[in-house]
Amino acid sequence: MSFLLRSICFLFFVLNSLNTFASPTRHLCRPDQRDALLEFESEFEIRNLDTDAFFSFSYPKTKSWADKNDCCSWDGVTCDSESGQVVELDLSCSCFHGKLNPNSSLFKLQKLRVLNLANNDFESSTIPTQFNKLMELTRLNLSVSLLSGPIPTELLHLTKLVSLDLDSNSLSAEKSFLSKLSQNLTNLEELYLGLVDISSEIPQNISNLSSLKSLSLDDCNLFGKFPSSLLLIPTLQSINLNGNQDMEGSLPEFNGNNSLVFLDLSWTHLSGNIPDAINNLKHLHTLKLESCKFYGRIPSSLGNLTNLSILDLSDNSISGPIPISLGNLFHLTYLDLSFNRFDGQS
Repeated sequence: MSFLLRSICFLFFVLNSLNTFASPTRHLCRPDQRDALLEFESEFEIRNLDTDAFFSFSYPKTKSWADKNDCCSWDGVTCDSESGQVVELDLSCSCFHGKLNPNSSLFKLQKLRVLNLANNDFESSTIPTQFNKLMELTRLNLSVSLLSGPIPTELLHLTKLVSLDLDSNSLSAEKSFLSKLSQNLTNLEELYLGLVDISSEIPQNISNLSSLKSLSLDDCNLFGKFPSSLLLIPTLQSINLNGNQDMEGSLPEFNGNNSLVFLDLSWTHLSGNIPDAINNLKHLHTLKLESCKFYGRIPSSLGNLTNLSILDLSDNSISGPIPISLGNLFHLTYLDLSFNRFDGQS
C-alpha cells in the first residue's frame, strides 16, 4: 500500500511538472517596444488638466509609465503574452498636446492590432501616410483629436480593419474615397466619418461592406442619389446620415431580416412615403426623419415597432390622421410630429 501511494505521488509530481513546462511563459515587454513607447510619449506635451478645458475629462495615462520597468503593465498598453510585443495601445483622453509626426516612434510598433488615440490635441496635424506600416491593425480610432487635412489613401491599405473612427475632426476625403474604401476594407464592421468633408455620392458598391454593423456619415456634404440598398445590409444595426441636405432618395421596402436599431436620416432631402414594411424593423429603437421631404400618411404598421424609444418625424409634409396604433409604443421617451399637415381624427 505504501509503495502504491508513493507511486501515485510520484506520478502526480511528474504530471504537474509537465504541465508547468508546457504552460506558455509570459514574456516581459521587449526593450525595443519599451523604447518606442517612451519615445512616442516624449513627442507630446502633457497638458495641465486644471487649465485646459479640452482635457477636462481626460487622464494622463503615461504619467505612470516612468515608475514601472515592464511596459506590458503600463496604463493603456497590452502585449502579446508570448512575444512581448505591444499589440494594443489605448491612449485616448491622455492629455497629449503636439503634432502627430510622420517619423513618429509610434510606427515602430508594427504588431499593433488596436490603436486608440481619440480625444487628444494633435494641433491640426495631418494624418501621416506612415500608418500603412501598421498592417496588423484591426481597430483604429483617431476621433475628436483636432486633426486636419486630407485623409491619406494609405489608410485603405489596412485591409484587416474591422473598425475605423475618424469622427469629429477637420478632415476631407477625395471624391473616390468611399468607393475605394468599399473595395479594400471589406472586413469593416464599424465606420465613423462624421464631419469629414467627402463631397460625393455614396457609391453603390458600399454594399460590399457585408459585415457592416455601424455607419456614421453625418454632415459629410454627401449629395446625389442615396443607395437604398445600404439600409438592407443584413448586419447593419446603426446608421447616421444626418445633415447631408443635398442627398436625395427614398426608403426601401424593408425585408424581415433587418437588424436596424438606430436610423437617423434627418436634415437630408429624402422624400416619398414611409413604407408599410417599416414594421419589419422589429429591433428599431430610434427613428429620426426630421426635416426631410416625406409625405403621405404615417403607416399604421409603425405602431408595431414596440421597441421604439425615440420617434421624430417633425418638419415634413406628412398628412392624414395620426394613427391610433402609435398608442402601442409603450417605450417611447421622445416623440415629435410637429410641423406636418395632419388632419382628421386619429
